Amino acid sequence: MSNLAKLGTILVILTVLQPSCTKIQQPLEKAGALPTENLAQTNSIPSDWGKLISVAISPDFPRIAQLWFQDEKGDIRLVFYNTNQNKLVPTAVVFRRI
Repeated sequence: MSNLAKLGTILVILTVLQPSCTKIQQPLEKAGALPTENLAQTNSIPSDWGKLISVAISPDFPRIAQLWFQDEKGDIRLVFYNTNQNKLVPTAVVFRRI
C-alpha cells in the first residue's frame, strides 16, 4: 500500500470518526420539571389546596405517605408526610390544569 493510499485511508477514518468526538449537549435539567410550592408550616395544609383526594404509601418508603389534594380549579398538589417525624415535607409538587 502506497503512502498516498495510507494517508487517504487515515483521512477517511478521521472524517468518519470526527462526528463521534463532538460534544454531547447537556440535558436540560428544568425541561419538563413540575412546579413546586413551599409550605409556610410543616404541621398544616393550606385550605386553598382543596380536598384530600388520595393517600398512598410506597412499599419502598413505608414511613412516607403521599397526600394528594385537588383545589377548585382542578390543580392537584402532592405533599409527602413523614410518619416518623410527624410532619410534612416543606415542598409540594403542583400539577396544574390548563
